[in-house]
Amino acid sequence: MRRLRRGSLDTQERLERLEQAIDRLRETAEVGTVVVEGARDVAALEWLGIGGLHVKVHQGKPLPALLEDLAGCPSPVVLLVDWDRKGGQLLAVLQENLRARIQVDTECRRRIATATRTRCLEEVPAELESLRLSS
Repeated sequence: MRRLRRGSLDTQERLERLEQAIDRLRETAEVGTVVVEGARDVAALEWLGIGGLHVKVHQGKPLPALLEDLAGCPSPVVLLVDWDRKGGQLLAVLQENLRARIQVDTECRRRIATATRTRCLEEVPAELESLRLSS
């Protein structure tokens, strides 16, 4: 499979891929758990119509306690942390500590990240609106 650079898709292709990625996330979230970084990410999920259980990483809880809570959440656990450097580091830590205990999904994150020019989930609704207006 050919790897696409973010800027290599035209507006209509980006819109289609982003909507498909959001639809997949919506289906997965109905039965599982979506893990995001903070409150603005939860607001973005709600704007996008993503239901299910949403868990914030940055909620003032120590990481071991958060990991223990996540291990008891409905599976799959969709790790939807930002796709910047810090988010990548957080993703690695979460994956390393959760994979042996529960089913982890990072595919939704990858699909959204490659379909958008944003660096975080909280910016996706605005980009989606912009793409819809441009197509």
